[in-house]
Amino acid sequence: MVPENPRETYAALVREAMRFDMPTPVRRDEAIRELAQPAPFNIVHIITGVRRCGKTFYLFQKIHDLLDAGVPRSRIFYFNFSDDRLRPMPDDILDDIVNEYWRQVPSAREEGAYLFLDEVQECANWQGFCQRLAEREKVTLTITGSSSKLSSDEIATTFRGRSHPHEMMPLSFREYCLFHNLATPDPSDTSATFSPQETTAFESAYERYLVTGGFPAVQHALEPDRIELLQGYLRDVVARDVAERFGRENIALATQTALYALRNTACELSVNSLVEALKTQGWKVYWDKINTLLALFKQAYLVYELQEYQTTLKPDSTSVPKLYAVDPGMAYAVSRANQQDVGKRLETAVFGELRRRTSGKRTEAVTSYTMPTARQEKVDFLVGDAMAAEPYALYQVTADMEAEKTRAREIGSLDAVMRRTGLTEGTIITLREEGGETTEAGRIRIIPAWKWALLG
Repeated sequence: MVPENPRETYAALVREAMRFDMPTPVRRDEAIRELAQPAPFNIVHIITGVRRCGKTFYLFQKIHDLLDAGVPRSRIFYFNFSDDRLRPMPDDILDDIVNEYWRQVPSAREEGAYLFLDEVQECANWQGFCQRLAEREKVTLTITGSSSKLSSDEIATTFRGRSHPHEMMPLSFREYCLFHNLATPDPSDTSATFSPQETTAFESAYERYLVTGGFPAVQHALEPDRIELLQGYLRDVVARDVAERFGRENIALATQTALYALRNTACELSVNSLVEALKTQGWKVYWDKINTLLALFKQAYLVYELQEYQTTLKPDSTSVPKLYAVDPGMAYAVSRANQQDVGKRLETAVFGELRRRTSGKRTEAVTSYTMPTARQEKVDFLVGDAMAAEPYALYQVTADMEAEKTRAREIGSLDAVMRRTGLTEGTIITLREEGGETTEAGRIRIIPAWKWALLG
């Protein structure tokens, strides 16, 4: 049953929302490049991403920007539909809440309003409501919600090209530094220099970043609390984003599969290998079930899949993609002590940074590259878009190259792929080493991850 006096309840909650003092968040990189002036048929902005990555506080950031630009507070409406006082929700609650806002601030409907609806997927018929609102009212509408309800397929079907999804990720290393009051150079200053004190500070910060990760709420938590929180985030994703579609009777299997995937971040991981690994642990599983689970994990932004570079439209069924955890800190939190591999977490962090840098590019702007030779030399990342006439770049990632065998392998593989692709430059990203090598193919830059993350 609905509240005894729903009109009074909604009026009070809308009034409370209008008086809510928005927190001032630590500034994040922009996901929405521009918010249009309120008007009918504006694009609906949809903030997606893994749970707890900071979507709500990003809305607060946009609201503060509007206030700083002189937009009256009365023309900005933020409402969170995960409020327990709305339970149980009638089917028309979205209409009721927004209409109540129009009643309390009629000028906002006439002059145009910026609406920020958080966790909107909690409401029935939210897709149709948001589409109608954006088409018929003078608004700029931004929504966030669970990835299980805001899948790319549903967005494309529901909004018929009238929406713009924006993916948010956990903190980048630059954002991590801001959260920890560590001043960073202007990203456009690629020639910035660092004192010995700054160098050691950033080295230390980056190594902490590979352990702590980038989920905002865990940044200042004690280590045991951070581990528990990140493990809880994983369970929350499985219970709320995966089990909802996979079946709650399969939560244990889904959790175990997610753990295996995250613990093997930056590794080649096929559905067949997942099936075999689970069978050895006593699970009765089959290919279709695990393939479905893996698709749901990707849909929930828990893991990403890196494909091998292709020059043909027909996919190569023999290549095995790599899986990457959404966050190196989460991978660390769910891994056993004997599974802690700083090199894999470094590669995971570099992959995340490349995804941020290629946001808005064509799909598969980041791929891996394997030489079509008997030795099959590999380079971790080939980044670029030939269709957009953007030059490709090659990145190899290794924690250190102190061992001569490791150094020869990393440089040799990069040199081979440079010769194959015709590229005359390549980059090896390490934890601390910096320098360069000249090979037959060209110049290889060696750069510590913290500097690459800050300066590109």
